[in-house]
This record gives sequence, C-alpha cells and structure tokens, in this order.
Amino acid sequence: MATDGSHGNESADAEKAETESFFRDVNERIHAVNTQRALLALPDDLICECAKADCTELVTLNAVEYHGLRMHGTWFVIAPADKHFFAEVERIVAKNGHYWIVEKHDGAAQIAEQLDPRSQGSVTPPSPEG
Repeated sequence: MATDGSHGNESADAEKAETESFFRDVNERIHAVNTQRALLALPDDLICECAKADCTELVTLNAVEYHGLRMHGTWFVIAPADKHFFAEVERIVAKNGHYWIVEKHDGAAQIAEQLDPRSQGSVTPPSPEG
C-alpha cells in the first residue's frame, strides 16, 4: 500500500472505491430506517466505510453530520485510525475523536460518484413527517 500519496494500481483502487461505496449504501439504508422511526435528533451508529471489506467498526454521527457528509458523493466516513485510511485513493478532509472524513481522488472518485445512491435516486431519505 502506498502511503506517500502516490497512486496505486487502477484495479486495486477501483476495488477500494467499490467497497467503500457498498458500505455507504448500507449506511444510507440504516439512516433511512432511523429517520422513519423519528430518531432524527439521535446519533446513528454506522458502519465504517473504509476500503477494508472485512471491517466491522462502528462510527457515530448525528443527523446534521450525516447529511453534511452525504452532500459530497466522493466523501466517506471511516473509523478514526490510520489502518482505515488508504492514501493511494483518498485524502483526509476532516478528523475528530469519533470519525474521520475522507475524499476519494482520481479514478476512485469517479467510481464513487457513479455508485453514489443519492445521485442515482436509488435511496431517497424519507421526510421527517414519515
């Protein structure tokens, strides 16, 4: 794994972007269910969206943080540790004690945009009224 900001091979980069996009889709569904249950003000426990397919760590975001994250199709939330960060396909946008936000770049960014459920209309967050 290149940690110096250089770019890895395209196939591995694509696999990382697809893995993170899969976890983003799962989190979209978790958030939609919680919103339907009128838990908008409560934090969501979400799955780390890192490129490790076997990652099971949870991150906690409130609804405002989650919606801010989802305004960007190339942004993903990861657990706050270097083992979840892959410099060859992403850069760190923000860090706090509970999670980090990363942004995909180059080919991984294109794949993330293509797989973004909000840009495809496949996941529509319900209105707070239910």
